[in-house]
Amino acid sequence: MNATTLARAASLPQTDRLTARRGLEEEYAVLLATVSGFTPEDWRRPTDCTEWTVRNLVAHLAGSAEAGARVSTNLRQFAATVRGAARRDRDPADYMCMFQIAQRARLSDDQVRGDLEHWAPEAPAAIERAPRILRRIRLPRAFGFRPGVRLDYQLDVISSRDVWMHRVDLHRATGHAMPETSHEAEVVAQVVRDLDHEWSGPALDLTLTGRGGGRWRIGEGPAGASVTEDAVAYLRLLSGRSDECGLATDGDPQATRALREARVVF
Repeated sequence: MNATTLARAASLPQTDRLTARRGLEEEYAVLLATVSGFTPEDWRRPTDCTEWTVRNLVAHLAGSAEAGARVSTNLRQFAATVRGAARRDRDPADYMCMFQIAQRARLSDDQVRGDLEHWAPEAPAAIERAPRILRRIRLPRAFGFRPGVRLDYQLDVISSRDVWMHRVDLHRATGHAMPETSHEAEVVAQVVRDLDHEWSGPALDLTLTGRGGGRWRIGEGPAGASVTEDAVAYLRLLSGRSDECGLATDGDPQATRALREARVVF
């Protein structure tokens, strides 16, 4: 194993609002370019998100962009989610996505694309301008967040993470290219930061290769293992999508098991 001491992922700072805005602008720009090239057949294709077609996924992204651009929409979606998830005994995050999709059920495919094109350019600047008092609101555990996480985490970290992962979903569903962005390394690093914050397994050195990759120490104490995996493949596993990871390990095999069982909010 490499004896080099790596920085703990948990010690990384949360993405600041200016970096978040620029990254989300870039993520939305390449997303819009991808969606503009969809054929009628593409909209009907299934995705790696259970029960979602490409159209459903784009409708969710449009709803999320509108929530980012308009505080009133954000509050309306949140209120509907709290009521609906409790009444139907559904995961709140899943219910919010369902609500966003249902709000666009009567739109044509072209109108769904137009809705995304309308809100996506507005969302990053609006998110950056969100007042400090709003950003300090603590997020409910029911949405899967760790204790103490505030709304600024949702705005500055999850917003671009969601777009990035769904770009992966769209690429896999349609075969259209997935252009790289300069923000991908930040997206990946923030996911690994979250992984480390919740980590209870043995300490290890994690190397993620490919787009957005990097190297970090996970867990406290000396690393008992060194694990290497493709960044996209491992983030898909952490999100609860399919497991296509080999997780090549040098050292304690328990590290591989812990990495495979871990989940991070997306």
